Amino acid sequence: MADRPRRSTRQTKAPISEPLTGPTAPRAKRKAQETDPADQLHFLLQNPKSHLTKVDISDLINSGSWNLLSQESQNALRKLLPPTAFTDYCNSAENDDSTSVNNDSMDVDLDPTRDEINHAVFSDPHFLAAIHTCQDHIYLNWMSDAHAEKLQKFQAGVQDGTMSVPWKDETWERENSVARTPTNIQTPPLRNGTECSSRAGWAAEIKLNILAKNGILRVGDVIAYKRNFTAAGLTIEKDVIIQSIHSKSYALTVLTEAGPVKNLPVPLLMREPEDPPPSTRSMIINSPAMLETGLLDIDGRMDRFQKPNGNAWKCFTIWRWRGDSMEVLTDDRGGRENHGTLFYLRGSYYHDL
Repeated sequence: MADRPRRSTRQTKAPISEPLTGPTAPRAKRKAQETDPADQLHFLLQNPKSHLTKVDISDLINSGSWNLLSQESQNALRKLLPPTAFTDYCNSAENDDSTSVNNDSMDVDLDPTRDEINHAVFSDPHFLAAIHTCQDHIYLNWMSDAHAEKLQKFQAGVQDGTMSVPWKDETWERENSVARTPTNIQTPPLRNGTECSSRAGWAAEIKLNILAKNGILRVGDVIAYKRNFTAAGLTIEKDVIIQSIHSKSYALTVLTEAGPVKNLPVPLLMREPEDPPPSTRSMIINSPAMLETGLLDIDGRMDRFQKPNGNAWKCFTIWRWRGDSMEVLTDDRGGRENHGTLFYLRGSYYHDL
């Protein structure tokens, strides 16, 4: 036991701290760099990463935020608003004042402080669409200086004739071009060195009789017509049924009800239809435009000068029985199902060639 080393019981010396020579100065905080208000506004209105692109813009631009603005700011913004945004706006179309000399004149320099703004403008669909479009333009970088420079360069090129913008039809054909042209469709004639075709491309050259010839349209199909006439505040709907298809010309003989009646009589909707009643009218047509014109004449609610010139192919929908499905006489179209618009069926037939 005497040879066993002993554990030292001496305590280690504590480190000697040097005396402080003076008070420690606190570390100075880095001064936040102030943002130039002009640069901040430039970022908000032009940068795609702006906070304006990440919020519901209608939460920022509304009647509440308008009331928070100073009178000076409101007066400046009033100059940017159309006359319809103010409470004293008078619709010139409804004004029967025959003493007016110039109906086309516009007073755009009126005193902006005299009119009270109509707060309903902030919830108007046109106004909401405009501010959301502006928000989209910021997100797409269309408000940036670089894009403005490109636009200015393009406009200058259009003015001096060195640049041009393609027509919508040409852009569609370039993006949806096909390597072949159907052999049973004639190539449209050239006009000023470019091929004349409609927005539907080469499929527009397929006529209604071609669809009937190839079984796309069949006897017993119901063709439902619907078009909205916004100017007249009217929606016209009428159904016709294909009674027969000519064996050589493939022209369609269709039946419909006289006057502004939408639905067909029940005897015409059965698989073995009866003779049409006296109120039924018959037409022979070979194009959707001819059918639309005839239906509007029979309906009688639209004047001739108000009739549309748009694409009638999109206004007609084909209704047909599926296989051996049972006829439903209580249904407006006898249990037939939606088979697609004429526009869709024509496009599908073209792409299947």
